[in-house]
Amino acid sequence: MLLTYLRPARPDDCETIQVVHTFSVRYACEHYYDNTVLNAWLARINKDAYLKAMNEKILWVAEYKGNIQGFFQLDLEEGDLDALYVHPFVHRHGLGTAMLQRAEYIAYQSGLGLLKLYASLNSVMFYELNGYERLGACELMLNPQVSVKGELMRKYLNSETVIEA
Repeated sequence: MLLTYLRPARPDDCETIQVVHTFSVRYACEHYYDNTVLNAWLARINKDAYLKAMNEKILWVAEYKGNIQGFFQLDLEEGDLDALYVHPFVHRHGLGTAMLQRAEYIAYQSGLGLLKLYASLNSVMFYELNGYERLGACELMLNPQVSVKGELMRKYLNSETVIEA
């Protein structure tokens, strides 16, 4: 049995993706953001958004030991990695790196020369370890009253920086 399997998301995955997303925000971000930010962030998590992403963007899941434990969302038109989340119970098992490499490979094969993202404060070091550079601090609005602080980051994609997935 494969321990980790990456595949495009299917409509019947949406509920599980929502659970992974919720746990990731709640527990992986709790030491970086206060409850106001976390609650506003959690309020935006909606399984219908994943269905929309399947139609308009690229949405993949990572199965680990037979269960969905992570996902990424890639916007090829904008050259953005919109989301990459791993369930906090399986952090440090290589799922984030595997998904990031797959997203980069898809972007590169689609003709993109760079990939950009907004990194939450808890994930900046992960992206730096994977070759991303900081472009500066940013804030994304979660609702009209609450924003989340992060870093705008990018990585140039070429045959030397992309691992064939």
